[in-house]
Amino acid sequence: MKRMWKLLGTVRENSKRLIVLCYAVFAAGTLVLILLGIAEDGVRRLTGDVRTIEIPGESTDAFSLHDLEQEGRQYTALSTDPRMELEYSRISPGSSFLYVRRVTLYLEEKNMNPGEVCVFYKTLPDMEEYDAMYRVWAHQDAENVYSFTLPGCKMYGIRIDPGIFAGLRFRLERVVLNEPRSLPDRLMPTRPYLLALAVVPLLAACVLHWIFCAQKRPAKGRRGKTAGQMNRRSTEKKEKGRAT
Repeated sequence: MKRMWKLLGTVRENSKRLIVLCYAVFAAGTLVLILLGIAEDGVRRLTGDVRTIEIPGESTDAFSLHDLEQEGRQYTALSTDPRMELEYSRISPGSSFLYVRRVTLYLEEKNMNPGEVCVFYKTLPDMEEYDAMYRVWAHQDAENVYSFTLPGCKMYGIRIDPGIFAGLRFRLERVVLNEPRSLPDRLMPTRPYLLALAVVPLLAACVLHWIFCAQKRPAKGRRGKTAGQMNRRSTEKKEKGRAT
């Protein structure tokens, strides 16, 4: 315990050690959150709340298509706003919601880059329209593989927007809901995480350094005031002695 307090004391006095400590705490916290997520996901899968559902690309009843023309696994966008809305009644009869943590598209574009691929979702049963606030962008895990990480709560609707160009042609192999993730996949850093890793520990170190400096200033002020009072008293005594 004494060593810990001594180490903290050296950290307060050394800015470089403070920064290293903040990075270490951030990394350790990230690892703990990942392990907790793995455990929680395992429990939910055991209880049946989270199920892996695979939808083949040639399915004609799993999705309600808007401005999309389908021929087997081949799709053609008829406008700049093609949509594929998941039909819960077909893939999960009798249920108005699904626990969805992850959506994975195995999609191969044929004539052009799709531009933007995103997923909209509804978290409340009374949401009539899809809202841009409830949207996630694709993360391309590999060639022709797009994944989307959702909050993992009850989803009352899911819509896939496969692109933003009219005339876009693509081949949809399959759509997988709640595809299991391996530990290396979970440990793979994303761009937002790398940005947070670069900024958050430094900001935390700056705030802590400012707090430590602020704690020292009052003490110095009090000591300076006491010394000043002592000097005044000694001066007053000398003047009294001269007067007598």
